[in-house]
Amino acid sequence: MILSPLVWLGTRAQWVLAVGVVSALVIPGPGQLLEGTIPFWVTLLFALSMMRIDLVAVARRAIGPRRLARNAAICGAMMLASPVLVWWLATTAGLPDNHVSSLVYTFAAPPLGSAAAFCLILGFEAAVAIELTVLGSLASPITMPLVSRALLGDAVPIDTDEMAGRLALVIGIGSAGALGARLLMGAGRIQRHGTSFDGLSALILVVFLFPLFEGLPGVIASAPTVAFGVLALCIASNLGVQIALLPLTRRIAGVPIGGAMALVAGNRNAALALSSVPGDPMFALFVALYQFPMYFTPLVMRRIAGS
Repeated sequence: MILSPLVWLGTRAQWVLAVGVVSALVIPGPGQLLEGTIPFWVTLLFALSMMRIDLVAVARRAIGPRRLARNAAICGAMMLASPVLVWWLATTAGLPDNHVSSLVYTFAAPPLGSAAAFCLILGFEAAVAIELTVLGSLASPITMPLVSRALLGDAVPIDTDEMAGRLALVIGIGSAGALGARLLMGAGRIQRHGTSFDGLSALILVVFLFPLFEGLPGVIASAPTVAFGVLALCIASNLGVQIALLPLTRRIAGVPIGGAMALVAGNRNAALALSSVPGDPMFALFVALYQFPMYFTPLVMRRIAGS
């Protein structure tokens, strides 16, 4: 009886996410009750994604020289090269500094922890998303502060060591919680109830939106032009990247693997960056609006990829 609602949500995860992101914007109240809990939800979502991964099996697959070189090259392109490219394009286009910094933080972030769940929904190769998420997350406490400081300089409102410490804390607690839960529940039980975990992930992703969206309707109402401009930037950064890369990655690696590569490139853990870069209201707005293309990824990419 407890699992049945989660199974129901899990089989409809793509619609739960799409409806949830709209509902969280228009339903008042819950965000105030959950104020200040964003780091907790970011850590919980990371842990929930990691507990479904057999890290030993992932490590065995990933340490092969060719596979490790492939994953390292992809993560390097995503988390090192793409922030530089985006920074150059944004500054050349004359975007405001706070837009440039939001883009750099986002593209320097590792793949979204739930990217593997999205791949499962779409029929893409989830193992690729898992390996890239794990490798990117492990590297992020080192790469994100260095890239952010190199490109943005003093505009970063926190020093490199503190940013690295915040990132390491979220990833460390999330990973430890995931390992503990996996040992307690057992890998077999987690695998058998995969649809229930899809539903739980979708539910927590929706709950996470309420504190993130707190005050967002007022911001949109007071500055609609700015808000819609940021939303357009978010859509281009997320769905735009996926759609642009999919033909190339699909031609190189086929639909299952190529689709996963495009998906993780466009879906970054921007909330992880937000938890480590406090005091930037424009980036908070960017992360909030970034959830819209992210949560619509399963619906949009299913039609584009034909999966």
